[in-house]
Amino acid sequence: MLATVEAQLFDLQHNLYMVISVILTAVILVLAYIFIKKENHKDLFLKFWAIITVLIHYSIMWVQYLSNETVEVGRNMLFPFYACNACMWLLVIVAFIKNKNGLLFRILAEFVFFAGIVCGIIGILLNENYVGSTGLNDYEVLKGLLSHSTMLAGAIYLLVGGFIKIRVFNVISVVCGLVIFLVDGLLMNWLFDVCGLGQGNSMFLQEPPFESMPWLNTAVIGLAAVIVCFTITSIYEQITLKKEDRWYFKIKQYIKSKKEQKGEEA
Repeated sequence: MLATVEAQLFDLQHNLYMVISVILTAVILVLAYIFIKKENHKDLFLKFWAIITVLIHYSIMWVQYLSNETVEVGRNMLFPFYACNACMWLLVIVAFIKNKNGLLFRILAEFVFFAGIVCGIIGILLNENYVGSTGLNDYEVLKGLLSHSTMLAGAIYLLVGGFIKIRVFNVISVVCGLVIFLVDGLLMNWLFDVCGLGQGNSMFLQEPPFESMPWLNTAVIGLAAVIVCFTITSIYEQITLKKEDRWYFKIKQYIKSKKEQKGEEA
């Protein structure tokens, strides 16, 4: 069964899409890094990726209507039900926050950078709608891949455009973002329960994403995300930053300053 699913996912069309998507994304972001220098132009470029992601996501309804088909509105169209849906809207919020130097922007932008990359890659690599479909001939499949590609580009541009920096303290933002996902999932599940719509399982809080791996629940995934983020950012700091700029040195200096402050007060 798994071999069949893998064969359907990684057929010629899917593989070509992934290769072309990676190349185009890389070229566009490199050109943006080289030519987009003004802050207002960077803001506009970020807003473009946020808006185009939303438009592509909802475009299936217009295509179905104009094709004289029954318009199907899934719950992921109406609500931020899963991580990808929530991340898409968080990218919009981040893009339209005016104060790009504030704490709210920093927390959300850092989280969207990491979450957007993970959600974008998973949505392209393991797109469940692709299985059993006619491939890219099915617009629902195509728009799903495209929207994940644009979200991925927008998330990466947060780093390329200089909106964020990779640091170990990004972990704090990731934890805050995971709390947002948790609250969102609880709210969606509560709403479905109150409205008598059955089990919502938003953010996979009620059932794990894979029946064959019941241990891989939301708590495990969240903890793994924090550990991976800490590991990656620690290695990055170790390679790119001087000792005095690394996280452990800053914590050491902070503790030292607090002790000195208490000594002076005494």
